[in-house]
Amino acid sequence: MLEPVLYIGITQSLLAGIVIATRKPQILPDRYLASWLFIIAIEMILALVKLTWLDHLPYEIPFLVIPLVYGPLLYLYVKTLISEEPKFRWSEMVHFVPFLFFLGLAFLFRTSPEDNGSLPIWAHPSRLAKVVYELLIFASFSTYSIIVYVLLTRHRKAIREEFSYSSSKITLTWLLFVSITVYASYLLTFLSAGIQMLVIHLPFDPKIFSFTGLTLFSFAFSFYGNRQASIFSKTVHASIPLENGNGNGNGNGNGSGQSAKYAKSGLRSNDLKHLIESMDELMVSKKLFLNPELSIAEVSAELQIPKHHLTQALNTELGKNFYAYINELRVKKFMEMVVNPKYKDYTFLAIAFECGFNSKSTFNSVFKRITNFTPSEYLQSLGRPD
Repeated sequence: MLEPVLYIGITQSLLAGIVIATRKPQILPDRYLASWLFIIAIEMILALVKLTWLDHLPYEIPFLVIPLVYGPLLYLYVKTLISEEPKFRWSEMVHFVPFLFFLGLAFLFRTSPEDNGSLPIWAHPSRLAKVVYELLIFASFSTYSIIVYVLLTRHRKAIREEFSYSSSKITLTWLLFVSITVYASYLLTFLSAGIQMLVIHLPFDPKIFSFTGLTLFSFAFSFYGNRQASIFSKTVHASIPLENGNGNGNGNGNGSGQSAKYAKSGLRSNDLKHLIESMDELMVSKKLFLNPELSIAEVSAELQIPKHHLTQALNTELGKNFYAYINELRVKKFMEMVVNPKYKDYTFLAIAFECGFNSKSTFNSVFKRITNFTPSEYLQSLGRPD
């Protein structure tokens, strides 16, 4: 039952690793991901060797610690993927110290693979060591999975300051789903192994859950990981002169909370108002909001103003993020077009796409939030069919 899963997993993880490692352009997250895929293949090859060619693998316990690198690799992949300027830092190799430490310990204190089922766990060094390693691996993967979940959740909120649209490329919904799936497979493995060791012998190897999860992981990353590009564009550092107004810098937005957040920016209220006026004029003149994949980096490049200054102006002066600012312009444009006879033969969704929206669900949710009407209700109030 386990053997076919291993053959499929080895083939897929090696294939996916080669695809990710050779894709162009190569980014730092790809290197972490390719390393993970190749290590998965190594673990599965060792498991297959033990299962099919050797009755007893003398170094079984040392090989059990390989999954201790999975959590750190997942963390580093996510961290560099959501970073605006991902860099390799030697200090991050500290995440792999537990793996190296316990791997050395396992080789140093390995015991005979002979097992006597009549002995309790605590009286059999080999079995006890195996339990300890399984607990360590589960604790490691649980810790890093929680950290990754927090990082991705924060990222999904932060990108509304950067982008005017939603897609799996920037929200990383696919990555959140895959990481949860892999963790669930390890949870099932851990629970099954505990039942088999302490309660009753199961008719299957509990590791089938973890290896199946890793195999599905390899398939997911051969597709989604290969398509995933850098999320952020390079920050624009140039700037234009700003007025030195006499304002107190508080703006009219979110009060003391936002003021404290931007206390060190050095921009005054008049400066921020000037930035908002510049953005408004740019949107009127070039209608950038009609671009369905518009980012604040593009607006920053057009105005030659650092994007964190634009973010501050939106947050403090208007009390909204970039996502809300651009999509309100799109809704306003939709409301103008929908009553224009020129577009009477267009469906409301076609008009929404003309206004810069990239999906029906995004348009519906944004329109409802701004107008308190669904698009259908609004069109009915105008006497216009959907």
